[in-house]
Order: sequence, then structure tokens, then C-alpha cells
Amino acid sequence: MSLIKNPKNTGGRDRLPCISHTIVPFLCLCLFLFFLSLAINVFIKDSLAQEIKDTLIDERIVTGTGRIVNENIALARNNAISQAFSKALEGYLIQRIGPHDMANNFQRLDEEILSKTKEKIQDYQIISEFKTDRYVRILMKVRVNKAIFEKELEKMKLSEFDTIQIGVLLLVSEKRENLPAIYWWGDPAHQTSLTQTELFLSQALEKNGFRVISRPFFPPQKSYDESMLHVTLTNEAAAKWGQLLSAQIVIAGEANLYETSKASVFFKAIKVMDGTVISQSYREGALNSNLTNNQTAIELAINNWANDAISYIIETAQPTQKAVNRIFIKIEGLKELREFLYFKAFLRTNFPEIQSVLEKSLKKDSVKVSVGVKGDSKGLAEKVLNHPKRPFSFEINELSDQGFTLVIK
Repeated sequence: MSLIKNPKNTGGRDRLPCISHTIVPFLCLCLFLFFLSLAINVFIKDSLAQEIKDTLIDERIVTGTGRIVNENIALARNNAISQAFSKALEGYLIQRIGPHDMANNFQRLDEEILSKTKEKIQDYQIISEFKTDRYVRILMKVRVNKAIFEKELEKMKLSEFDTIQIGVLLLVSEKRENLPAIYWWGDPAHQTSLTQTELFLSQALEKNGFRVISRPFFPPQKSYDESMLHVTLTNEAAAKWGQLLSAQIVIAGEANLYETSKASVFFKAIKVMDGTVISQSYREGALNSNLTNNQTAIELAINNWANDAISYIIETAQPTQKAVNRIFIKIEGLKELREFLYFKAFLRTNFPEIQSVLEKSLKKDSVKVSVGVKGDSKGLAEKVLNHPKRPFSFEINELSDQGFTLVIK
């Protein structure tokens, strides 16, 4: 019997498929998947770069004042905003390169960076404003684009400058006449607005190169004890807050505001390492008709305190920081932001000799970080490479005294 069937008898149901009918759809599917994969890869890289770029933003609370000339309120308001922009840029720059290098390069910095404010402002928000017959005054949240700053500093050969930043935690209460004192640490889990005292004290400290630690908003966990919740803290309790929030110095004390013309402050600077008081002083601020810069009484009191106390705090606190070396780690092969965040947390939580980890520059698949470490580059590289809790597999290349490159496998 013949095994070959006649297609005429089967209606063509057993006819062999045509090759062109199967290959073409398959090729179309392969091309579609290829371009889809390419698009996803580009999207992921762009998203990673954008997300990392978002971490390179410095947010500051600043004030600005514009004088009203010929009843032109709009112009005064614009001048107040411009002044606030300048304060934000100056504050970040001093914190970034330090007062010494700021002074040595002031003319170039003013001409090439500080005079061009708008392009370095990511965005801003006006929190509050008021006007008198003479001026408009505003309180603003300004976000500085650090990425643009770094590019311009690199052009000026200042990109590798790093001030030794002292982390400061504010534990200062504010009390107005006939009202209870306001202080955030009484209920740490409850988010509250910045007081005037915190605002002006932060500005005075950041202006001198300190890093003011953001106020915490804690979940209801047993991370603090009863002694840390009182309005008036003992030196020991204040030091506990500093340890909890990785501060080197705690500024503790109180501010009293009497109507609008007088204020006083009493602040103690406490070294977190051993709980000792390195500075304490009482200062007053009183407004009179001779003042022409539109300061508030509390701002004047804080500035009077800062003029005397801050230089002494720097001199006392700096020796504990001088053993810290600054090295640079370049991370290559990143596929998503989560990998970088995992590695950053890995450095901070597993190596007690590391004092700080700061993002310095970025590309689509790599990030460069500046690491403050008590030790050298080679010792840290060996510990990182052999640590059992590595967040992912990697190898280390280009090892030198200045740092190393970490390549994700």
C-alpha cells in the first residue's frame, strides 16, 4: 500500500507547511523583542540616571529681603527671591569647599558660579512672606542642583576639595510669652514645622561649614528612652540623641521670644563622643531704630551667640575629625538605583571606620562617591571585597591611594 497520500483526497489538510509562512512571523517576533529589549534597556538607564540625579539635590531653608522703591512691590519681591537664591548657593558652596578655599578663590567663584544663580536652582517653594511699608521679606525652600555645581567646580579644578564637615544636631526649644515651649523631641514621631530658632541657628551653622542633621521623624519604636523626651535635657540625654542620629556635636538649650522686640538664647554645645560641654553661653537680641537690615530679635540673638561660640566649637571639634581621609570610589555597571542604595547602606552599616558617603558625580551606569574613612584606600578595598554581606557580586580595579573602581559583575 502506498504511504503517500493524495492531497486531492484530503482537501490539502496534510500538505507540508510553506517555509516562508513560518519564518517571517518568527523573524518579526524576534525583531519586535529585540527593539523592545533595547527600548527597555535605554529606559532603565535613563531612569537610573534621573533617579540618581534626584539624590544630588541640596535642599535649604533661606530668607530673602527686598526693599520697596517707588511702591514697586513686585520688584521688591523678585529681589527678595534673588537674595534667597544667593544665600542658598553661598551656603552650599561654603559647606562644599570650606571657608578657607572659599576665601582663597572668592573672586573666581563669584564671577563663574555665584553670579549665575538661576541655572543652579532646581526648584523652590515660598513657605511664607510678609511686607511692610519699606520691604518684602520671604521664607523659601530652595533646592540646589549639586550636579551642575560639581561640573563647574571641576572646570575650576576645585572638584576634589572637601571640607571636613561636623554633623550637628539641634535640640533647642522655643518659647513665646504665655505659651508652652515648642520642641520636636517630646514627640519624635510627630512631624512639626521648623521654628524660627531652628531656622536661624541652622543658617548660622551652615554658613560656617557645619552639616546640620535633619530633624528625625521616628516610628513608634523603643529607640529612645524617657529621659530623652523632656524639654530640658541632661547632657547625657542630649548625647544619646546625637549618637542615635550620627552627630558629632549637639546644640542643646532654649530660646525665649518676648513680643517682637526682644529675644534671648542659652545654648550648650555638647560633644557626643563623651557628653562633655565644650561651649555654653547666653545672648540677647533687641531691636531698635538704629537697625537697618530688618533682622528679627531672635535672629539677632542667635547671630550674637554664633559670633562668639562657633569658632570655638570648630577649634574644639576639628581634632576629632582630622584622622579622616577622603577617598573616591567609582561604581560601574549599575543597572538600577536600588543597587547603588544597597551599596551605600552596605558601606555605612558594616564599616565603623567610614564617617560619610557622599555622591559626587553620575553617568548613566556609574556613580562616583566620596568616602570619609579612618584608614587608607587599600585597607578599605580589601575589607569591602572580602565582606560576607556584600549586596552583589563585584570586583575591584584601579586601586590607588586616592580610591578604587568597583565593577559590578
